[in-house]
Amino acid sequence: MNQRNLIDVLFSLETSLSITILFSHGTCNLMLQSIQPMQESIMPNQHAALVIGGGIAGLQASLDLAAHGFHVYLIEKEAMLGGTTKQLSRLFPTLRDAEEVLKPIIESIASNPNIKTFTQAHVQTVKGSIGDFKAKIGRVTGSSMPALGEEVRAGVIIVATGFSQYDAHKLGQYKYGQYLNVITGLEYEEMCKLNGHTQGRILRPDNGQKPKSVAFILCAGSRDEKHLRYCCNLGCLNAIKHAHLLRAQYGKEADAYICYVDVRAVTKVGEQFYNKVRAEEVEFIHGQPSEVREARDGTLTLDVYDQATSKLLSITADLVVLEMGLQPNVEVAEKLGLELTEDGFIKEKDPQLSASETSVEGVFLAGGVQQPMHSYQAVAQASAAALKAILAMQTR
Repeated sequence: MNQRNLIDVLFSLETSLSITILFSHGTCNLMLQSIQPMQESIMPNQHAALVIGGGIAGLQASLDLAAHGFHVYLIEKEAMLGGTTKQLSRLFPTLRDAEEVLKPIIESIASNPNIKTFTQAHVQTVKGSIGDFKAKIGRVTGSSMPALGEEVRAGVIIVATGFSQYDAHKLGQYKYGQYLNVITGLEYEEMCKLNGHTQGRILRPDNGQKPKSVAFILCAGSRDEKHLRYCCNLGCLNAIKHAHLLRAQYGKEADAYICYVDVRAVTKVGEQFYNKVRAEEVEFIHGQPSEVREARDGTLTLDVYDQATSKLLSITADLVVLEMGLQPNVEVAEKLGLELTEDGFIKEKDPQLSASETSVEGVFLAGGVQQPMHSYQAVAQASAAALKAILAMQTR
């Protein structure tokens, strides 16, 4: 695979490439079995880059930098590359299979002699400045891999640590963790994956049966001063996609309800997708349920005031899906001397003119660590960060 922009890959890749796959109990996981060792003495430190985070943004940034002659150290805390994208079933807006998109990208990373990957690893310390950063890399707690205490030197650093789902246990009214049939959007995605634990079938967790109705609750933990005050940016379209996947699997045999504060179907095709799903007779209810109650048979009841009709509705659902708020992974920020915004994201040098740069010269941002975004948006941000890093070295 050539090093063309991965935005093209996400929208139109039709190439089928092989990659080592680990099969276990009916599932398949992408894992890097071996990485070609780098010849660290070939190029001076300023022509090496440290990329922190192996999600879609970190992968794109690494490929771009390697294509321009940089030696790249790619650090990922999980055992496998792919970040949040690998947890998804299908990607908006094309609804392409997420694993199908990731496989050739990860193979390109694994086969690139300019990229050295450390999985189950994290950055322990960082010293130095642009042109000569020194980072100590160690294993994450609980890693099954051999101990690691390597120091790498790089001219530039790209932070692509992404975001995580807000803790659903903190929303006591929805009884997540108490009622088996209350799940998060990411758990719903797992069910929709062909290699997931239900082989792609959307089922009730308590009895493995087909649900007769599913309720999707938007803004769970986001746009809420008690939790995350900002919009998660992805929840509306995720819920619309999830309802569409339910319709595609069961047709009208399963009712679908979307309880929303506002429908923010942003992006150039978001509105069309929203209208398409409305035409599939998914019921949109303008309001958030006050609480979820469980009957003896495991079915769930939600009371919600519909602002569109000024009526108090009672919904019975076999499955409730919480479209959770998202928060950035910023553990590395303090080690790099980076400032955070009031909402906990890493602060850009200038949100309008220098969104990929930070207050620390030589340290750049890519992907969801800046704000929640779709995979194709993260790819674009990563290429921008890589270009900024390349230019920073050229002007020294």
